[in-house]
Amino acid sequence: MLLQPAEKLSDGGLWLYELKLDGFRAEAIKTGGRVQLRSRNDKDFNRKYPAIVQALAAMPDETVIDGEIVALD
Repeated sequence: MLLQPAEKLSDGGLWLYELKLDGFRAEAIKTGGRVQLRSRNDKDFNRKYPAIVQALAAMPDETVIDGEIVALD
């Protein structure tokens, strides 16, 4: 489905909206006690985002998270 521009948002109870956050798509994988943070092109993000890797270290082994890395200000 492709997005289309609109002058005004539709109203009514049948519509839901969510914010679009633009960042880097990433997959976090923890296995064998080690977290791997990978880009969608399978590039290593561990050095680029060490704080995220450290925060995800508490995940149980054999956990995979698919998401997006964004900076909120």
